[in-house]
Amino acid sequence: MGKESRAKYLAKNTFIFALGNFGTKIINFFLVPIYTYVLNSTQYGTVDLITTITTVLAPVLILNISESVMRYSLDKDSDQSAISSTGILCLFFGIIIGLLVIPISKRYDTISTYSGHLYLYIISLACSQFFLSELRGKEKLLAYSIGNIINTLAIACLNILFLVGMKLGIAGYLMAYIVANFTTAVYALIVSRTIRDLKYFHIDRELSKEMVKYGVVLVPNTFMWWIMNSSDRVMVTAMISVSANGIYAISYKIPTLLSTVSSIFNQAWGYSAIREDDSADKVEFNNKAFRALAAIVLTAGTIMMLLIRPFLSFYVSESYYTAWKYTPYLIIGCSFLTLGTFLATQYTVHKDSKGYLFSATVGAILNIVLNYFLIPVMGVSGAALATCISYVTVYIYRIIDTRKYIKLDIFNKGIVAGSIVFVMSGISIFIKGPAGYTLLIIEIFIILFVFKDTWGTFHRLILRKIKKRK
Repeated sequence: MGKESRAKYLAKNTFIFALGNFGTKIINFFLVPIYTYVLNSTQYGTVDLITTITTVLAPVLILNISESVMRYSLDKDSDQSAISSTGILCLFFGIIIGLLVIPISKRYDTISTYSGHLYLYIISLACSQFFLSELRGKEKLLAYSIGNIINTLAIACLNILFLVGMKLGIAGYLMAYIVANFTTAVYALIVSRTIRDLKYFHIDRELSKEMVKYGVVLVPNTFMWWIMNSSDRVMVTAMISVSANGIYAISYKIPTLLSTVSSIFNQAWGYSAIREDDSADKVEFNNKAFRALAAIVLTAGTIMMLLIRPFLSFYVSESYYTAWKYTPYLIIGCSFLTLGTFLATQYTVHKDSKGYLFSATVGAILNIVLNYFLIPVMGVSGAALATCISYVTVYIYRIIDTRKYIKLDIFNKGIVAGSIVFVMSGISIFIKGPAGYTLLIIEIFIILFVFKDTWGTFHRLILRKIKKRK
């Protein structure tokens, strides 16, 4: 693939993922004020805990077969019917085994009332993830993005109906997600034409073994990521209170928005990385992409540090405002994790699910240990700092580990200098008054200067596009 055509391929996929992901996250982002005004911090802490459990159990129940379906479908001359058949079989058994969730969840007071909702939430999410993965594997990326938009619009409309209109509280929140997920699954099932593939249902034993092996190795990886991403919320709930977890959950919203923006690029990059694996100049191409991503993430993160406090003052109700204290740690952690996710595309290219597992295990173990020691000393801030350190550790691990596949220029002067200024902005936010804001503004100008070459390239590309259109 030529330089121009591969750049167009990456740009096209980035735009398509942006259409679905960024639009959905923006809608979810603006739903938060509704949640914080309709649900008190204890109720929001409960729904966040249920969502956390669902996020980890949905892929585990189906052995992460969604990831296998997506990756193996991208191979040349893949047997799509056999791939879909294996996937559907795993999904079916997952739905049956998932019934055990109901009696188990009834044993815990916090979520016992919603055991049926929890099961349906898990199954609906597993179905939507599976059929959306079918679309991704067949490179029907526009249809995939539309599916995400359908899901989010349904969640928004149903939440307004159930929470604001019918005042159903926690049950209404969960019902909105359940109905939206099943709606998305039906849409993706129809558009992906999986039913047509299943007319020739057959199991290729060797292929199934490979797919299940690839997915099963990702099961403990899913647990490790759950520990890193969500165990802090569980431990905050257990060691402090459900209400504290509700406030802490809000602090994740801005960093998650940053991660979403960058994950749009990383999702598109995954396709390009697979295509470019055999190209002669893949190292140069990867380096350019990494520098561009680093410039965007570190600059955006520094700007967010400036905006956190004034933004949260009107974004959420007053009882949630203290969430700003925990957000800087999470912005730093999520930013470096985003760069680590870029490096991890090499695991996908080489079908190295063990790379995902080992890097996640290191981060997860560190996260639990740090949570145990830091939460009693620092409270909720300790959980945020633990998450930050574990994310940065995963980034460093992947820098070292992925060098067996490709050696990138990670430690060039620009990226190192930008990283230092970015971390300093996370400290500056705690300086009260005009001095703190002045320092943050200066740091923004410094980081823009550090990445001036990258911004200059973007500027030239935009001007070139404008001239072509004219």
